[in-house]
Amino acid sequence: MFAENHKKIRPDERLLQALAEQMKLPLLQIARSSELARMTRQHEQQLETIELTADTALKLLDNYLLSIKLAHMHSELEPISVAGILTEAAHELSKLARQNQCELEVHLSGKYEPIMAHREGLAAALASLGYVFIEAQKITQTDDKPVLKLAAHRAKNGIVAGMFANFEGLSVDMYRRAKQLYGNARQPLPGITAAGGAGVFVADSLLDTMSAHLRVAYHQRQSGLAATFMSSRQLSLEETL
Repeated sequence: MFAENHKKIRPDERLLQALAEQMKLPLLQIARSSELARMTRQHEQQLETIELTADTALKLLDNYLLSIKLAHMHSELEPISVAGILTEAAHELSKLARQNQCELEVHLSGKYEPIMAHREGLAAALASLGYVFIEAQKITQTDDKPVLKLAAHRAKNGIVAGMFANFEGLSVDMYRRAKQLYGNARQPLPGITAAGGAGVFVADSLLDTMSAHLRVAYHQRQSGLAATFMSSRQLSLEETL
């Protein structure tokens, strides 16, 4: 029965279902924070939590809408600074990371030429990944402050950029299964996040529009999700051949 239903649902419909399931969590958090504010009279503290929760949910919705827009138009790729886009994403996620007692680091193994990508789409993809990775630390958190890395390194076929953390349950097989289950299962990424992890699949959809596919990757003994991008130098070489 599951296999039959899975075949009938288009990828865009599955993504929308996953997003709708994900939206239950921030709405529940807002409701509980409102109740707590009334009970404890700590209005200012709870209002900050409500504001950040609502902002994060709205940004994820915006990122989803951007993925739909880019999927229906020919998005022009442009040379983008890897360091610049990772730093921009870290700044975007900094407030959420502080609230969840996570540390964000930008790490590059050397200096790189620009990569070819859609700037707004890539920034949205990295932010969407960050929402999930930061939320995931509530499960994997130890006595030490979790460190999440927005990182890049050079590979044989391009430059790899993505987000990495100390995950024990993230594997190629688990991620492959999650891509089959999302939109049909409430928790397609068990062991990583107690929520639906819709940000991962929004990021995957955004990267698909740039022909850069999200996959499990590793950086300095940390596992994570990343994509490989063609560098502007590679493109120049191809054009001259």
